[in-house]
Amino acid sequence: MTSLDLSGNKLSGPLPENISDQLSYITNLDLSNNSFSGEIPAGIANMTYLNTLFLHYNQFDGRIPAQLSNLSRLVSFSVADNSLSGPVPDSLQGFPSANFTGNPRLCGPPLDKKCKKRFRVRIHIRPIRIHVKLRRINDASSIGAAAGFVVGFVVAFYFPQVLIL
Repeated sequence: MTSLDLSGNKLSGPLPENISDQLSYITNLDLSNNSFSGEIPAGIANMTYLNTLFLHYNQFDGRIPAQLSNLSRLVSFSVADNSLSGPVPDSLQGFPSANFTGNPRLCGPPLDKKCKKRFRVRIHIRPIRIHVKLRRINDASSIGAAAGFVVGFVVAFYFPQVLIL
């Protein structure tokens, strides 16, 4: 079998990732006008004889796999009217913009919608080492601490009613 046309059959669910294992020598694959969902499997890129790939009018989401650039024989391609997002891969930008329309979050050539640049911020946190040098306690603070201890002890021992709330 070299051609498979399953268009307009109300098929649903995701496509298997290993689709190329089952259809390795296929040249024309038309899965349009169904209800396929999930991401377009990158495994389609292993279908090296593929000339035509129609996936329009489905419910695919996510990005168009960049691996599709491996399909050197691809002459007809359409993913219009899905829920795809992100930039159109460079290797597919030669196809008409109509083959990508109807995907509100798809951007880049050949579409008129420019892709927003995403900024990645990397924060490098270096551990901070704090060196504390202990200094000798001077005589004045030693005398103050001792006097406070004695006064507290006397008040607690001779006047306990002051401390009871």
